[in-house]
Amino acid sequence: MSKFTKVNVAGDGSCYFHAVTGFLEMEKLVKYKKTYYKKGNEKDLRKKVVNWLRNNTNFKYPNGLTIKDDIEDELQNNPNLNSISDYLQYMSKESSYAGQIEITATANLLNRSIRVYILKNGQYRNVGLGYQINNSKKEDITIFHNMKPGKSKGDHFEILFPKSKGEVLSKTMYDKLKSKKNKMRRSVKVKRGRRTKRIKRNRTNVRRSKVRRSKVRRSKVRRRSSNSRRSSGSGY
Repeated sequence: MSKFTKVNVAGDGSCYFHAVTGFLEMEKLVKYKKTYYKKGNEKDLRKKVVNWLRNNTNFKYPNGLTIKDDIEDELQNNPNLNSISDYLQYMSKESSYAGQIEITATANLLNRSIRVYILKNGQYRNVGLGYQINNSKKEDITIFHNMKPGKSKGDHFEILFPKSKGEVLSKTMYDKLKSKKNKMRRSVKVKRGRRTKRIKRNRTNVRRSKVRRSKVRRSKVRRRSSNSRRSSGSGY
């Protein structure tokens, strides 16, 4: 049984940015261990990623290679691009597909590991794709890379949301559940409020009763004292 729920995103060239921002939005929306897909701001993330690349071309991978080296390799595979500036301008377009270079930039920008899974023998497996910031997997951003030919042309990213974080519902179901939980919470608050008022009322009644008893006792004491004085006076 898979530990992820795959969530589809638009295949419009910005699927990687849709997947990452969608994942982040779903994390924010988790309530009662439930969430739903909400489109994130993929344009803003793309802009930040390109700016990061522009300012960090000398960033070194553990193997000693740099972002600049990776981009120059990409230039050799794309005859329409002649310089790093061309690549960054190309990547600024909404229809440009992101790859390992942009994954590296995103991970460093967000300071979170990004793990990319593929489907192998019917199971989601990580085969080294992505970029690791630290060893903790709790903060991983997990996405799926469809490498099969078809509608996505073999290069499509989607969200893989961990079931440990929350169950993925439709927005309609999520809203119904949230409304139901809110009503229950309000009902509990009302009951607690009534109970508190009842307790306060009982305490007030107890205090009043004590005051009344105290007054009665003082009155009896005064009467006895008065009677005693009268009795002692009648003896002369």
